[in-house]
Parts: sequence; C-alpha cells; structure tokens
Amino acid sequence: MIVSGSVIRRSVKVYKILVVDDEPKIAELLKVCLEMQGMEVSCAENGREALESFAKNPADMVITDIMMPVMDGYALVSELRRKSNVPVMFLTAKGDVLDRIKGLNAGADDYLVKPFDPMEAAARISATLRRCYGYDKTQEAKKLTCGDLQLDTLSKMLYKKDIPVELTALEYKMLEFFMENKGRVLTKNQIYEAAWDQDKFPDDNSIMVAISKLRGKISDESHDYIKTIRGLGYRLEG
Repeated sequence: MIVSGSVIRRSVKVYKILVVDDEPKIAELLKVCLEMQGMEVSCAENGREALESFAKNPADMVITDIMMPVMDGYALVSELRRKSNVPVMFLTAKGDVLDRIKGLNAGADDYLVKPFDPMEAAARISATLRRCYGYDKTQEAKKLTCGDLQLDTLSKMLYKKDIPVELTALEYKMLEFFMENKGRVLTKNQIYEAAWDQDKFPDDNSIMVAISKLRGKISDESHDYIKTIRGLGYRLEG
C-alpha cells in the first residue's frame, strides 16, 4: 500500500474464500466459479473442519451450508463471530422467510438459496467483498460523526465515546450510508441497495432484522439514533 497525502492506493488483493459444504459437487462447482474470478478457494465439509481451517489460514469470506454433520452452519457462524467479523454467506436449501431471518440473526451478511446459479453466487460474493474490503483509489479517508458515534472510513471502525464497537460488514455499510445521509429519511429500498449492492429488495423482514441488530449496538437508554418514520423509512439523528 502506498500513501501519498490523504489518498490511499492499494495493489490488487487476492481474496481467500472458505467454502463449507458436505456436498463435494456443490463445493467444487463454487470453487471453480470463484477461481475463475481470481479468488483463492479452500473447502471444508463441516463446521468443525472449517473452524480448524480458518484458525490456520483465515479467509476473507466464508460461504457455508446450514445443515451439515458434526457442526452445522449456525454453530459455525456463532463460533466465528466470537473471534472475527469476517463476512459470511449462507448457501442452503432452507429458503423460508423464517430461515432467512434466523440466518441473518445468526450473524450472516447474505443468504442464497439452493438450487442456485453459480455465476449469481459468484457475483454476490464479489459484491460482498467489494462492500467489505473495497476502496476507491481516488477516495480520501474521512471520519463521519453523529452524536457520540464516530465512523472511521479508512480503518472501517466505529467508535462510541472513543470505545470501539464491533460491526459486521453489513452493519458497517448500513451505518456508513446512514451517517453520510444524517437527518434524511431513507427508504428500505435505498438502504438495501446501499448495503447489499442489489437493486431489488426481496422482503421487508431482512432489513428490519438488520436495522434492529444495528440499533442494539449503537443505541443506549439516553439515545436511539435510528428513528422509524412510519410509512416512509428510517432517519439517523444525532
């Protein structure tokens, strides 16, 4: 990385992806698609094996099934979240709305249902990586503030009263969008497009769950930063 004034330039990064699935054909198909995108891919057949792999060689993103022997996807993500904010996508046959909500509540950043189009999966994984690690070469690092909150866009860290607050990649992107538009009412579709890098919002529950989790991390008894504007959307207030 070369620093020149306030402009940051970075060399191209090879992202490491960990695919966790007890169906070898699915894991291999995804591995081939991601390697075609220039990514480095390793595979594991269950959550326990994935944790061991992650400890030895941390990945930049984890793609995991839910229903697996030894340790399922929910348990895997729970263990990962104890030590890392690595972005996670659930890739599973469990496609009901309640399953999606449970997956997001468990700490996942995205959720894709089987059967899936491998190129769509690769595109969504690439979008998540851009959201989490991407940096505009011409963009200057800045700090966004709102009340006791300070968001450092270079380190991608949130501080509340100078104390670090851990956010998932999805929570960070949502909060950055809120803070860049402080005082403005943002619709669910606008928030979804900014945080998920997709044009069409699939259901209201996903964003409601995500905002609820973000609220829980930034609000306290004296201040609820994200206000619900009935019939319109949400607004961040300092």
